[in-house]
Amino acid sequence: MKKVIFIDCGDTLVDEATQVFDKNENVTDVKFYENSDKVLFKLKELGYIIILVADGKDESFRNIFKKINFLDKFDGFVVSENVGELKPHPAMFETAYNLIPDKYRNKDNIIMVGNNLRRDIKGANNFGITSVWMNWSPRYFHEFEEPDWKPDYEIKSPAELLELLKKL
Repeated sequence: MKKVIFIDCGDTLVDEATQVFDKNENVTDVKFYENSDKVLFKLKELGYIIILVADGKDESFRNIFKKINFLDKFDGFVVSENVGELKPHPAMFETAYNLIPDKYRNKDNIIMVGNNLRRDIKGANNFGITSVWMNWSPRYFHEFEEPDWKPDYEIKSPAELLELLKKL
């Protein structure tokens, strides 16, 4: 069965420290972290279903992914501004889950990749899907303060995600 990847953006795919904002506080430019843009294209080429699950403003994410011509390649686009909740709220994960085509909608086949233990990992764990912690940014938590903050897997770079997926 085809794997589904829920993926965060800030400090998972892009380096938040490089964000450039417009007067409305939308991100207009940012640097992708360590070839993460190439990893996204590779995942798509390999046939993965990719759904963005991110906290922030819809226009910011559209700006980011238009720049690399990936916006129309997402199979789903779940942004907290549109859902009305932030991760780890189950509504974020439920919204993404409902975007998966019926024949692939199985929690055993879903992986959430994110950098924030309190939001991405806790949300994935509580939703009953596999959690993958992208542990490279010094910006957020690095200790498992709560039991549901412990990821199923830990990686340090986007390229490691490709290797991990081969094993899963």
